[in-house]
Amino acid sequence: MKSKKKSEEVVLFTGASGGIGTVTAELLLSKGYKVYGTTRNLNSVPKTPYNQLQLDVTEEDSVKECVLEVMNKEGRIDILINNAGYALCGALKDQSIDLLRDNFETNFFGVHRMVREVVPIMIKQNKGKIINVGSFGGRLGLPFQGSYCSVKAALAIYTDALKIELLRDNIKVSLVEPGDTQTDFNAGRKYSEGFENDPDAQRAVKIMHKAEQKGTKPEKVAKTILRAVKAKRPKPRYTRGFDTKFFGTLQRLMPYTIHSLLARLYYSVPKRRKEGK
Repeated sequence: MKSKKKSEEVVLFTGASGGIGTVTAELLLSKGYKVYGTTRNLNSVPKTPYNQLQLDVTEEDSVKECVLEVMNKEGRIDILINNAGYALCGALKDQSIDLLRDNFETNFFGVHRMVREVVPIMIKQNKGKIINVGSFGGRLGLPFQGSYCSVKAALAIYTDALKIELLRDNIKVSLVEPGDTQTDFNAGRKYSEGFENDPDAQRAVKIMHKAEQKGTKPEKVAKTILRAVKAKRPKPRYTRGFDTKFFGTLQRLMPYTIHSLLARLYYSVPKRRKEGK
């Protein structure tokens, strides 16, 4: 029998229209949470067993309207899960400021907009949880994924600081860092100008995509997020996947020069650019 407390807890979940988001939202719903997922375009996603709201995390008004809609219906928000995001691939030298800024607008500033809107509600409630979904890529500078790794690294430090600041308000904050996961994440990738003429970048992205196809099942990541949601004293960071544990161990034991070498070899990046490329 589900406890009354859990059945009353309201979850606002950004990026819940596919992949890890959908699986986690359905799991939370099955555990008795009242889930409000979000998507940029309600007409483009199939009907879900949980509530779906229109939200563009890059737009201030959209964030305010979404949060207000949940508050009008439920009168509270107990848990905020920030999962909206996409990967930008290609050589950093080819990425315009606008392209890089757009990536940060969704993956980083989108989180901050949600936090700014929801935290005052949680302070009034004298309780709440915020779970930011990052990536193990935020711990490593991976070739041709530099923008994605950068934004996830920024999100990790942001989450660490936010956790300390909100302790006095009884708001608990955690970061979940999945590794390669079997989702449709590849379909949402964007690419920098010049990607189509860079065989090294194309090869690296293919290797990345194959690793994801063989990676952790999204159900396992969803269970990790559920652990953070249920925990009385959530850990600052949760990792999931064999690759995160393996490379995490290497990261602790080996110098950065080895990390860099292994990343270059894994993604087959040559030491010298071929003539004419």
